[in-house]
This record gives sequence, C-alpha cells and structure tokens, in this order.
Amino acid sequence: MTQTRILPRSAPLRRLALAVALLAGTAAQAVVSPAQPPAVDGSLADIAYGNGGNVFQLDPLLFVQGLGSAGNPQAVTALNPLLKYTFSVTGADSGLMTIAYHVRNTSATDSFSDLRFMVFANPDSDGATFLDALSETWGPAAAGDPVRREGRAFDPVANIKAGIAVNGNLTEGGAPLDAACTAAPGCDATVGLQWNAPLLGPGETFQVRLGLSDDGRHLSTRWIDVTAVNAPDTVLTLSGVSAVVAVPEPGSWALMLAGLTGVGLLAQSRRRTG
Repeated sequence: MTQTRILPRSAPLRRLALAVALLAGTAAQAVVSPAQPPAVDGSLADIAYGNGGNVFQLDPLLFVQGLGSAGNPQAVTALNPLLKYTFSVTGADSGLMTIAYHVRNTSATDSFSDLRFMVFANPDSDGATFLDALSETWGPAAAGDPVRREGRAFDPVANIKAGIAVNGNLTEGGAPLDAACTAAPGCDATVGLQWNAPLLGPGETFQVRLGLSDDGRHLSTRWIDVTAVNAPDTVLTLSGVSAVVAVPEPGSWALMLAGLTGVGLLAQSRRRTG
C-alpha cells in the first residue's frame, strides 16, 4: 500500500516558510496559518504559528480491520468501495484551526470493525533550533477524547509514522512522551494522537476533529502542548474529538426537507382556513 512519504528535513519550501516567519517580527502572531492548501489525502505542510513556529508536516493515518496496514486514509478507503473519505479545514488564520476528517460507510447492510484514526505532526518550534518541550494534560477520557498519544524526538528511521505502519497503533510503551522531550533542553519533537471506533455500521460516519491552537484552546479534555525552547510564547496545542454518527444519504436529506416543507405548508393552510 502507498504510504504518505516523509519529506526531507531540508525541503526548500520549509526553509522559505521558516524564513518568512522569522522576518515577520518577534511578536507572536496568535494565529494558525497554513502556507499552502491541504493535499488530496488531507495532509498539510508549513503551518505557521506563534513566534516563528512551523508545523513542517501533518499527516492523517487510518487503520481498518481487514484492509491491510495503516496508511493515509485516501489509500486505505480506496481498498473498499463502500468506504468514502473526506475532510475539511476551518478556522485557518485564527487562533484555533480545525481539520474535520470523515470516514463514511455507504453500505446499507455491511459493517466495518476496529477502526483507528491517527494524526502525526512534526512541529518545528522557533525555526532555528527546532527544539521543543512536550507536556500534556491527560486524565480520564471523556467521550470522544483521543485514546492514545505519542511524543518522540525526530528520527528518520525509527519514527512515529514507521511504528504506525507496523502496528496500526500509536506505540505508547512505558512512557508515551519521550523523557528527552519533556525535560530541558527539549528535543526536535514529533507527536501523534489516536481515536478508535470499534464498529462502523451501515450508513455511519467516523468523524475526527483535530484542533491546532497557538492561544491555548483545545477541543478535548486530553491534549498535548509543544513549547519552543528558545521562544516560550510559541506553543502549539494539539487536541481533538471523535464520534460515530449516522448521516442520512443525500436523497434522504431531500426527502426529509420535502416532508418538512409539506408540513409547514399544511400548517399555513390550516391557519388561513381556521
């Protein structure tokens, strides 16, 4: 299966985005601002935040029981025509940008089991040292909260995405956040969040909403903060929630709207003749 590639750390576009961010001044920008549109699979790159911070790489990954290894959601859902994948981005150029991912089961009879949706992020702090300190708020899970998290120093071989491809899960191990990344002087951090759906029934959609904030906002009661070592006003908060919901087919929506319109017209007619 095709895997979303890990871009080289010396990518020219990344260097250009970081240089622009550094030239913008020393005050934190208080917005999360993508430098380019998302790719067709929902991955993004060069998302500016804080005082020169930049998310170099943001990739969604999906595992579905019976469809092979975890991979980018577009490739995984393409293995079964009953599954449809879409995403949308809202709140760009604000203090909280949200990416909504949708995996929809279009079947009227068949179900899918053991779905796991993961998001991998590679933030680059102040754009000069790439050193961040990781911290988390991770108590008992509320409904929709992420079920797993992982934070590791960047490694081109033994990295979070490589572990996802093998295990179909984030690999929390004994310490979900690498100790080298939670203590001074920090690390070149990468992070991941995961949400699970044990069952996706006929007509249901597995929805995941990921939030990226540089002003402390979060969508869930569990989240990870990435703080630049050399620019403590540059903090990226990653959070998110998920749900499995029943979404009517477009034709069903039309019938529902037609029915509501008919009820409204009937009520108006009764008022006129009453």
